[in-house]
Amino acid sequence: MRLSLRGVYLSAALVLTLAACHRIAEEMPEQRQSRDPNPVGASVPIPVIVTPVPLPVPIPNPAPAPNSSPEPVPPPSNPAPPSSAGCSLPPGGGSGNGCPRENPRFLAEAEAALDTLTRQEPAILDLNQTQGCGNCYKVRDEQRYTARLAQILTQRGFCSMYDGEELAVKNSNAFNDQFDILTSGGYIRRQGGSYRSTCYPAWF
Repeated sequence: MRLSLRGVYLSAALVLTLAACHRIAEEMPEQRQSRDPNPVGASVPIPVIVTPVPLPVPIPNPAPAPNSSPEPVPPPSNPAPPSSAGCSLPPGGGSGNGCPRENPRFLAEAEAALDTLTRQEPAILDLNQTQGCGNCYKVRDEQRYTARLAQILTQRGFCSMYDGEELAVKNSNAFNDQFDILTSGGYIRRQGGSYRSTCYPAWF
């Protein structure tokens, strides 16, 4: 009977011991989880660091400095004759006969046209031969010479034509001057010696 009670006590003690171990085993995960601040499997937020990036500031292009001294444009070596409306007058209606010799009105214009022709078309002249004056050159192309003189005067606002013997110039139909611009030897006739007469009214 004594042994039986002892066995009972041992059995009860064993049961209590097993119950206590089972209780400890159940509580340990909970205690470990409460002590670990970052348990395995838990999502931990990752801090995001934002660093400001300065934006590039556009640099304006500097304005070009004004050119205070522009380079001059050289004149053309062979300028074109000045343009104008030309002759807009109708024929004058004169006969061209009995024209008196007076003081010429257009001698300066005729001389200026001869100077222009010498500069623009020296090839129609022989600049190494003169007769009567220092710039009374030998004419190589008489047809071109007389036609160009009339054209130059017309471009300058006058009416002009060569009649086969003399150069006629007018700026109205009231009268016209006559110039003999070519000698019998084929040289330029210039200055006062070229003027011949004035016709009333203009014949062309």
